Amino acid sequence: MHRMAERLARNPSGILMYHPPGRPLKLGQLLGTEFATELLEAILVVFLLAQTRLATFGARVGFVAVGCILAALWTNLSYWNWYGFPTKYTAAYMFTQIVGFICVGLVATLVFRKRSAQTAALFPTSVF
Repeated sequence: MHRMAERLARNPSGILMYHPPGRPLKLGQLLGTEFATELLEAILVVFLLAQTRLATFGARVGFVAVGCILAALWTNLSYWNWYGFPTKYTAAYMFTQIVGFICVGLVATLVFRKRSAQTAALFPTSVF
């Protein structure tokens, strides 16, 4: 470990993602994969929200926001810590994720509020 620390202090280090020449830029595929990933994340957090009994608007949005913060910390801080991703990049990416999930939380909460009101009208003595 001591030798490795000395080598890192004297020499440059980093990660390089190498792709040989001729790799086509498939922007549609890249955007589609990113969209599918973000959609799956949103569906999962909304599913978790649906499993709760949170009644207030703020509690529901807060639940989604905390879930997003956990996910953002889980992945991005490891990249920052182990691979040396720049702090500004890491913070900006986490901020983007958090804002996106807060938007998901707002929409889901508005949809669930309407649905909860309809459910309460149908089943007045229920625990919904």
